[in-house]
Amino acid sequence: MAERDDTMTSGEEQSTVRPPETPVREARFVDLRDQPIGEDRQSIDFLRDVEVELTAELGSTRMRIKHILGLRPGSVVELDRLAGEPVELTINKTLIARGEVVVVDEKFAVRITEIVSPEKRLGGNGSR
Repeated sequence: MAERDDTMTSGEEQSTVRPPETPVREARFVDLRDQPIGEDRQSIDFLRDVEVELTAELGSTRMRIKHILGLRPGSVVELDRLAGEPVELTINKTLIARGEVVVVDEKFAVRITEIVSPEKRLGGNGSR
């Protein structure tokens, strides 16, 4: 019986299916509870150059597939937000701020009107 390697491609998460007789061993991890905290703690400055995706959500709606299939150029899709209502800025689906839509050099932009507090973000209460 030939071994099978089902690896996903084109930007998807990679997953490999291996036969049941593949040798495995127990994972061993360092106990982080014994690590010093405080002055020896590394600064988060090394993260400043990490790029993340920021999303501005104008609104959303739920539609049946039959209505989505009927969309054509010129179709109008109503969203759940009122005109002038703040848009939400998220990073990795976590709400970080709200703001108003503006235009800068012919491109849409968002003027920040509210920063969501860390307590609300970390407590999960930062959403609408």
